[in-house]
Amino acid sequence: MTAAAASCLLAIGAARPAGGQTTIDATGPAAGQAAEEGPAGAPRPPAQSAAVAVAAFTNVSGHPADAWLGAGLAETVVTGLDRLPAFTVVTGASAGAAWLVAGAFERRGAQLRVTARIVHVETGEVRRTIAVDGDGGSLFELQDQVAAELRDRLTEAAGLPDAARGAGPAEDAAATAVRPRARRGGAFGAAAHEAGTTSAPAAPTGRRPRFAPPSPPPSDGFSPSGPDGPAPEDVTGAIATDDTAPRFGVAAGAGVLTGRPAVRPPRTRIAPIVDGRLDDAVWTGAARITEFVQLSPLDGAPGTEATEVYVAYDSANIYLGFRARYTDPGMLRANRTDRDRAPGDDAFSVYFDPFLDQQRAYVFTVNAYGVQSDGILSARGGGGGGFGGGGGREPRGFFGPPRGDRSWDALFTTAGQVAADGFTAEMAIPFKSLRYPRRTGGAPHRWGFQVARRIRGKNETVVWAPVSRAVAGFLPQMGVLDGMTGLSTSRNLEILPTFTALRFGTLDESGRFGDGDVQPEGGVNFKYGVTSNLTADVTFNPDFSQIESDRPQIEVNQRFELFFPELRPFFLEGAEIFQFRGPVNLVHTRTIIDPRYGAKLTGKAGDTTIGVMYANDEAAGEADDDDAGAAAGRSAHTFVGRMRYDLYAESYVGAIFTGREFADSFNRVAGIDSNFRLGTTHAFGVRAVGARDRGLDGTEASGYLLDASFRKTGRNLSYLLAHYALSPGFTTDVGFVRRTDQRATFSNVAYRWWPEHWVISWGPDFNYMRGYNFEGTLEDEQASGGLSFSFTNNMRLDASLHRDMERFGGIDFSKTRYRLFGVVSASRRFSFGLGANGGDQIFFDEDNPYLGRDNGWSGFLNLRVFPRWQSRINVNTNRFVDVRDGGALVFDVNIFRALTTYQFTDRLALRNISEYNSFDRKLSLNLLLTYRVNAGTVFYVGYDDRHQQADLIERDVDGDGMDDRFFPSTALKRTNRALFTKLQYLFRY
Repeated sequence: MTAAAASCLLAIGAARPAGGQTTIDATGPAAGQAAEEGPAGAPRPPAQSAAVAVAAFTNVSGHPADAWLGAGLAETVVTGLDRLPAFTVVTGASAGAAWLVAGAFERRGAQLRVTARIVHVETGEVRRTIAVDGDGGSLFELQDQVAAELRDRLTEAAGLPDAARGAGPAEDAAATAVRPRARRGGAFGAAAHEAGTTSAPAAPTGRRPRFAPPSPPPSDGFSPSGPDGPAPEDVTGAIATDDTAPRFGVAAGAGVLTGRPAVRPPRTRIAPIVDGRLDDAVWTGAARITEFVQLSPLDGAPGTEATEVYVAYDSANIYLGFRARYTDPGMLRANRTDRDRAPGDDAFSVYFDPFLDQQRAYVFTVNAYGVQSDGILSARGGGGGGFGGGGGREPRGFFGPPRGDRSWDALFTTAGQVAADGFTAEMAIPFKSLRYPRRTGGAPHRWGFQVARRIRGKNETVVWAPVSRAVAGFLPQMGVLDGMTGLSTSRNLEILPTFTALRFGTLDESGRFGDGDVQPEGGVNFKYGVTSNLTADVTFNPDFSQIESDRPQIEVNQRFELFFPELRPFFLEGAEIFQFRGPVNLVHTRTIIDPRYGAKLTGKAGDTTIGVMYANDEAAGEADDDDAGAAAGRSAHTFVGRMRYDLYAESYVGAIFTGREFADSFNRVAGIDSNFRLGTTHAFGVRAVGARDRGLDGTEASGYLLDASFRKTGRNLSYLLAHYALSPGFTTDVGFVRRTDQRATFSNVAYRWWPEHWVISWGPDFNYMRGYNFEGTLEDEQASGGLSFSFTNNMRLDASLHRDMERFGGIDFSKTRYRLFGVVSASRRFSFGLGANGGDQIFFDEDNPYLGRDNGWSGFLNLRVFPRWQSRINVNTNRFVDVRDGGALVFDVNIFRALTTYQFTDRLALRNISEYNSFDRKLSLNLLLTYRVNAGTVFYVGYDDRHQQADLIERDVDGDGMDDRFFPSTALKRTNRALFTKLQYLFRY
């Protein structure tokens, strides 16, 4: 029997003592009254005692050598509680029990921290919480202390007098002699019971039996989740449940997730009304989750606020109910805003991994007002989270719930209600909005599942399935959603017609401003679920307008091209499938500017993920210069193919192909990639890509990319070693490449301490990089060191110092630079961040480069004075001086941007973006009125106005190709103006 199996047996109380019998009095669901017979048949004093269930303690550190300790702690607690005459340890997990004891333990060097909660089963209220720290070398004493604390706290929670605590440690021998225990033995007792053994090893005089690491057991399995298959029909018409099968347990046979928490939701006949109130009949019989542990700030500690989550389903939807309680309701952070616009709020997030492959997960989020957010969390870097293998987009030391790539949108229903002690919320997610494997013959589904709650006022995140910082990756540490059957097999068909109208005005060559004609245009998108896990998208005359402008970036004195992310909906569907990890972005769909039509097929068949995309691009032939020649008026054709075979958690081998054909030119790129998760903290990846290109003039070039990386992501120590070679002839017309002709080696080492006091975590990191061109010339050498700190009250500070050598224009420039940035988000009404950077910098003039000095600062201020109103103000500055000329100013750039929204109703919102660039003296104003029914049905009315300082406006007045400045005034003058509307309506069948 495995250690995991032993833990399972302890968690559900499967083992009973030899010669004894434990029964449950089912007359009171919370009374948990029990009677026990001893070897001689003498009954135990009557069953006025309360029943207590003890779950195996969770190993949140993830150290394999400590796996046995979870069952050992539970066994010690069982023995200690069994000495209390007022309580009886019962079978069947928490079913029929009045109290549940659940806990976790974590190793911190030589120290162990054990935390536990005492939960009142009927109400779900956490009545007592304990935390015990001790020397890992004195496990017996630590176990005794935990058992004693729980014995005292359980008596207090039940309101019993001190006399009810029964025998103390000094009386163990006498107690053992006169009264048999209600259950025994952990892995050993369970094994003896299964084998039919009727005798137990004698306890040493004066001491109870100790639990030691078991010897290697046989590899059998155990699942407490009950039999598979659908729940029986509910003849009352309310909710169909199987009360004989536990709804909670530990997953077995779930690959990497074996041994993780498991929940089995019941099937309901009557769907809840999603209004944010938990008063529907479905919630009375739904699976109820109340056991949450901290993800941050105290890794593995019990949550400080009571949390309840309810889960049920029918053939069309999965339903979730949420209740968040606060000891101080004033700390609740919630705003009324548009979807995906409330990342700083208190909220619940649920994660689904339908294929149970630990490669990606769907993320659905709701706040106290029912504002919804959704995204895709990818193991290959798609969307956030400070977890190794889960994105890495968050700052160092961040350990909150990963948000995923929020550009993905799904159709689902949410609602929320603020209550006196917190808030409640409901969520209905159609299975049509998900991709999941097909099941035949009534076989049950088994999905990866996780629930997280954010409590911003405490900088706290709690999760249902414990997540350890000592294990890389969020997806492999999810729990399991088990037993759903009979999901609808109807195909998802979506039709999304779109209508846009634009009137655009601009300055002409004579300096007069004029408005053009109204330009109406229509298009339509089709989405069809070929199977439950394959989706086809087709679009005709798609609307590729961007409702929100690009985020500002300083473009002055930049050596390489700036990257702007994709914002257009058609390309965002299934975008995570086309991701290719490495130094080059091989699929950057903003290279497709104006397609007339396009099509995609994305999804998964078995262990193989598939993505195919085609689009034409009319913009390629719209060049108005004489060089266009025979290519004028023709379209470019873009094709992308991606395949990935998933091996195991966060591990795969894949292939990719991109091609672009235009007139007589072409660009073709093909490559393979892989990633292998090694143990709990290491990963290794290799990529190889080849490219061939032919220009319109007939010249051809070819190149390649070779890349390898090895990384460790641990609780304390993390490091990375990577090397890549990108040849001079490498070209991609479909991707994004800043620089070629490089052979570069990069290394990083970081260490973090977790005091988990007013300083949550802190630590240094060091980076070193050397880069050569293919002729063997050293072009870059970078060395840097930094310190990062995470504090309580949502505060963070990062600082770094850089010493670099950069070769430009044949000259080696040595630079010393610094960076500093801090964030404070202690108030629910406002938060801010401020940073500075500066030092030596090259002036990138191809003919006359030189080393100057620059400095700049950036900052943001978030204001949330009212729940319906919020504003974010961003400032970016950069000032460059020529130190050769006594500090003469070369340029001074200041960019100010303010984004303000007001949510009139749940559907109607007004947004304003104002931006000013001091370098170009440009001012832009953008107003957008949005009426949103759901993620697909929305109506926009927008107005965009652009101004520039008049004497900086340039126009080709004489037609000679020369830009002349013909406005002498320094006042702002309008250069462009646009009024547009957009209406799209989603039909779903």
